[in-house]
This record gives sequence, C-alpha cells and structure tokens, in this order.
Amino acid sequence: MIKDDKTREEMKRIIRENQDKTLNELKRMIKNKLPEGEREKFTFNDLMELISEINQEREKEKEEKMQKVSFRRTNRARNIEGEER
Repeated sequence: MIKDDKTREEMKRIIRENQDKTLNELKRMIKNKLPEGEREKFTFNDLMELISEINQEREKEKEEKMQKVSFRRTNRARNIEGEER
C-alpha cells in the first residue's frame, strides 16, 4: 500500500468525487494517477482499504456532529428550565 500521505489523500479525494463509479473504474482512475512503479503495487485490496478509511472518517464525523447537537440540546433545556423556575 502507498505510504505517502499526500498520495493517499489524493486517492481518497478521487474516490469521494467519483462515488457513482464502479470499483473497477475507481481502481483504474487511481492507477492512472500513480507513478509507473507504484501502479503495479496498487491492488483491489488497497482500494478497499481506502474506502474503509473513508467510511471510518465519515462515521467519526457523524458521531462528532451528533455529540455537538446533543450538547446544544442539553444547554437549551437547562436554559428553558431556568426560565421556567
């Protein structure tokens, strides 16, 4: 798998922007962006690993968003309860 963070982020960007494409098309697009020597090393498993990372990042963002919303609700509830007293 590609170790260079810049290259990995570029591959993830390609996947995010082309979610409507098939896995084979995504793999081909990524391979075309890689340097000659790296193309041979990029496998279907590498593609699935990148997709998994993207999904984990999205899940983490969703959880953080839910925590923020929950915190806001709690604060609002406290403010309303204070006003009612």
